[in-house]
Amino acid sequence: MPKRVEARPFFRPALEEQRYLPECPRVIGGSLLWISIQYAPDRPRGGINVLDLASRENVHHALPGRPGFFAETGEPGILLVGLERRLVLYDLNRGAVTATLAHLPEDPRVIINDGIAIPGGAIFGTKHLGFSEPVAALYHYDQATRQVRQLLGGQTCSNGKYLRDGLLVDIDTRPGTITEYRYDGVLHTLHALRLITPPHALPALPDGLRPMPGGSSVIVAFYNPAHVADGVAQEIRLSDGAVLTEWILPGSPRVTCPELGELDGVPCVFFTTATEGMPEETRAIAPQAGTIFVAKLNPPEGNS
Repeated sequence: MPKRVEARPFFRPALEEQRYLPECPRVIGGSLLWISIQYAPDRPRGGINVLDLASRENVHHALPGRPGFFAETGEPGILLVGLERRLVLYDLNRGAVTATLAHLPEDPRVIINDGIAIPGGAIFGTKHLGFSEPVAALYHYDQATRQVRQLLGGQTCSNGKYLRDGLLVDIDTRPGTITEYRYDGVLHTLHALRLITPPHALPALPDGLRPMPGGSSVIVAFYNPAHVADGVAQEIRLSDGAVLTEWILPGSPRVTCPELGELDGVPCVFFTTATEGMPEETRAIAPQAGTIFVAKLNPPEGNS
């Protein structure tokens, strides 16, 4: 049986728009950065948040569109951001987009979703805005040439990713697949190897992921669109799909992404959660929807 841990609320954005669709948390220095993909169903813009972990004060940077992911660039304060259908540089100090690096083919059905930095560039995916058609794809961005190449088509919502030793773990949320690929970093090609775990064994729709220390397992956040009160995330062993740890997020069922970090020197895991598409009857039983949660990474049994 997996170890069960209850996460606790850490930060609740004051504005409803920042609780709608938080994603892509990253600990950078003493801050937790995360994106608001979109402010509301009828407000297709979002931004980047910089949450001071000590003071819990949040600074929001509005963007001219919907961000899907961001990554560090090696230059302090400069982020690579997937914004709508282009990759841009964003300067946190200036509060401005400073350059457009690459464009995706124009297709109003899709926008950029989750991604990760890799040596010399990034791997990222797109999502179908209707969340129903396999017209999204997985891409490689080459920093030296500023070229984007498609690695894999036929996805619906390309989500959490992890690359290690030539193996790429990639989530496609709508079919509920967590797939391992062999990634050729020279030819930039993918070869599907296996499912980490069958979709029917998952508790809800897999969303973002982060590797655990050591890399033999990953933490997967699960977005549950059903009328339920609590959220779930799991640590899944890559070799056989075994669930090693399960985190419960009371009052917030739409868990979007985990991130590892520290609080007061203690290793922990943060989780972003969303209110996106949640009917009033579900919000009534899920009062913490849109809250960022935290839990100690390796607590004693029965503690969080």
